[in-house]
Amino acid sequence: MANKDNKNKNKSNEKKKSNVIYIDRNKKTGQITPKSTNKNTTKKANNKEKNKSTKPKSTIKNTKSNVKKPKKLKKPNAGKSIPKKNGRKIKWGRVAIAVLLVVALGFCGVKGVQMIKGKPLNKVASTSQSSSGDSSVSNDENSKTKPVKGQYDLDDEKKRQSKKYNIVVDAGHGGNDKGSIDSTETVYEKDIALQIAKKVASRLGRESDVNVIMTRTEDKYVSLEERAEIAKRANADALISIHLNAQKKYGDANGLETWYRNGATDGSKELANSVQQTTASYVEIMSRGILRNSFEILRETTMPAVLVECGFITNVSDMKKLKDPNYQDMLAEGIMQGTLTFLDEKNGKN
Repeated sequence: MANKDNKNKNKSNEKKKSNVIYIDRNKKTGQITPKSTNKNTTKKANNKEKNKSTKPKSTIKNTKSNVKKPKKLKKPNAGKSIPKKNGRKIKWGRVAIAVLLVVALGFCGVKGVQMIKGKPLNKVASTSQSSSGDSSVSNDENSKTKPVKGQYDLDDEKKRQSKKYNIVVDAGHGGNDKGSIDSTETVYEKDIALQIAKKVASRLGRESDVNVIMTRTEDKYVSLEERAEIAKRANADALISIHLNAQKKYGDANGLETWYRNGATDGSKELANSVQQTTASYVEIMSRGILRNSFEILRETTMPAVLVECGFITNVSDMKKLKDPNYQDMLAEGIMQGTLTFLDEKNGKN
């Protein structure tokens, strides 16, 4: 019974909830549409009808068919590079080659002009270098001029021609020819002679009117024939050969002496006398005077030439002085001054 009562109640409630249906004819569509008292449902129905009426199926289809699909843009190929509007790429390889060509042409042009003007490299330098192997000389640290192979401060032919004197400085012995040895058997004549010879050349090279040529500038063997040939090719005005004296059995002989060629009539004796006296006045050492001999370096030369024995390597007192750089400087100054005094006097007489 309770179930029946519930069913009857539900039916009655449904009847109450149902809206009154009014039949109305839509003027546009001609269809009969139910109307309910519920405002929301009527509005929705009206909106649907309006949408249907305003957008017929035929027009919608037409609009879809008339609309053209946009064409897809073609993507540029990844391999192809897009040309830049602003300028081109610089090819540095070609630029470098062009620069090198310009430099090479400029260098050839300069050399050509020098050859046309008659400015070859110094002949004295080349001949002395080929005959002695290496006849270049290095300046002292205080010297302002740069050394040139075979010449001391010679840059070109004009400078060479403006010089008054060509002086060859010869460092005795060298290489496997050690010369004399001191009492300790650790110091060789060839080394001390080279040190003093470089100092003499350095001082002479500072003179504006002097060219200097060295027979060797390192511990290298140069034969006596080559040394004489260097002096001849240089057309030297004087040759100064630097040596150290020695006494057998390490005796007590000491002092400075200068040798010249036997029977010389070219001024060698006068050169020896000038060098001996001037040098002895610069250093504290016994003067042994000038002597004559036929040493090969003197005999084979044709210009005023002397051989200076700067002291005895076998004497302990002399050797102590000869190893002192300050003493070497004073020796070099005396030899240089004596040589220039002789040349100036000889030039004045002529």
